[in-house]
Amino acid sequence: MFSRAEVKEIVISFVAISIIFAYPDFLWDPQIALIYMLVLGVAFIGHELSHKFTAIHLGFWSEYRMWKEGIILALVFAIATGGAMVFAAPGAVYFATRSMFHRPTRRDVGLIGLAGPLFNAAAFAVSFALYTLTAFGPLRFLMFANAFLGLFNMLPFGPLDGRKILSWNGKVWAGLFAALIIMIIISPS
Repeated sequence: MFSRAEVKEIVISFVAISIIFAYPDFLWDPQIALIYMLVLGVAFIGHELSHKFTAIHLGFWSEYRMWKEGIILALVFAIATGGAMVFAAPGAVYFATRSMFHRPTRRDVGLIGLAGPLFNAAAFAVSFALYTLTAFGPLRFLMFANAFLGLFNMLPFGPLDGRKILSWNGKVWAGLFAALIIMIIISPS
């Protein structure tokens, strides 16, 4: 189900995005890097694998591919802003038909796009409930990371998920976009 190249590219992207979000804090506290990696592992990998498994469920071949230039740009952006602003576009899940008779419909593309941000919204809800019950500190960042990643990907531009969802179903896009904005607002800072 996973090629060697795909696993390698997911791992590289995951480490890069962890460094990007943890910069510059991890420079003086290495434990922060570990917390960021665990939290972003849930948010980032869960998001991307949701796309992959949805595409496979719909009958398509699917694989994650990193975007080297995007990773480099994100690292430069994090360093240039001292970590104040994050631009994260380390890669994406690609999918293709297994047969020339099975073309993806607008609905297929929309559902595959929806899977990632929907995962982030669900992960936010779980981490919010757990944080409310336990007040465990890293759950605060897990809430924010999922809300941020989901909301960023819901922007209706370029190759982002929001554009695919909006072109399929505007009501679904508006509902999830509004929910993710609320999640960002209620995330503890």
